[in-house]
Amino acid sequence: MTTVSLSEKLIRVLEDFTPGADLETKLENLTRENLEHQIRTCNEALSHFEAKYGQTFADFARLWREDKVPDKHAHEVERDFMEWESLQMEKEKPYATFNSRTGT
Repeated sequence: MTTVSLSEKLIRVLEDFTPGADLETKLENLTRENLEHQIRTCNEALSHFEAKYGQTFADFARLWREDKVPDKHAHEVERDFMEWESLQMEKEKPYATFNSRTGT
């Protein structure tokens, strides 16, 4: 177990605004809420691209590899692909962390 020092001010904020019976539970809840927020933010951004291209990133990436994406080398399409791919990878890290902590 790791020992962490917290300022009195932070302890008061945790006690007043974070659910949980003790500080450890409060920190776990705060961490979980943050990971959920990160995942939700990524999902919202991913939804933009899914709506724009009418498919999931996995399907778009497959078509990309098969050279079946119209205007594949157009600046906007390439930029969208790179940003979409980056968001997908960004989502996977907190999602994996969240699942490893919650056992789901």
